[in-house]
Amino acid sequence: MARLTPRDIGALIEVRKKVAELAYKKGRLQRSGAGERDLEEAEDELGRLGERKAALEKKIDGIEIFMPFQKRLEELQAKISTHDDDDVAAAMRAKDGELYQMLKEKGAILKKNMEARNEIGKIIMITQTIYPALRAKIVEAVREGKAPEMEVAELAGKEGKIVAALNRMGIRCGLKEGKIMPSEEPWNEARVLLNNNHIWIPRENFDKFVENEAEMELVGIKLQVKNAEKQVKTFDEGEMKVFRDLQTKYIDLLKVRKDIAEVYEKEFAGLDLS
Repeated sequence: MARLTPRDIGALIEVRKKVAELAYKKGRLQRSGAGERDLEEAEDELGRLGERKAALEKKIDGIEIFMPFQKRLEELQAKISTHDDDDVAAAMRAKDGELYQMLKEKGAILKKNMEARNEIGKIIMITQTIYPALRAKIVEAVREGKAPEMEVAELAGKEGKIVAALNRMGIRCGLKEGKIMPSEEPWNEARVLLNNNHIWIPRENFDKFVENEAEMELVGIKLQVKNAEKQVKTFDEGEMKVFRDLQTKYIDLLKVRKDIAEVYEKEFAGLDLS
């Protein structure tokens, strides 16, 4: 059987959100009397996503999925569900009122959880390897969106990964006197987008990362232009040198990106289950 990884859990979080959004969209289409083509497209996409969701749920079977600020999401949803679709649509248009504020808060939490989906996967995987009583305490704290105030002695060196994941989810905490404790200190990492995924890098590397990405984009554009020219003409020695220099430069920039991101990628090592 393929090994279960934090990214599998992250993928399930993502696909569940897409299924919920598409199911809601399909319901609105049905109620509005939309054409058959629009409904068929929604149904086809739901079918595809449903298959993906079922495959991931089968792989993750037996492992509890818990989400940051889940209790608050449930409170908000209970209140929002007392309103019909027309009320929701009107609130979104007006961008004002109590219902809109609840929708806005719910959306912000869901967005943050989506961005931190691999971190959620990490902490779920980590909790599979610790004592049930400790796991329950962490699960409850994450659902409430607060730091699990606890001794770290029994966490077998996993406390650093737990604290990192919690902060990346928006649950501020730190290690103090052998305990995980709430903290108001700014987290020492920056979140960046890489290959459509959010990763976390040390703040001191942020400017370097941004500059490197900008330069990669410029060099990449120049390479595309040169590649197009190369298809329709034979380069002389000078043009070939420019082309090869651009290739070398792009490879060097990719290496810088890899070196910066590698620390984050290494966190996934060993976080898998058969």
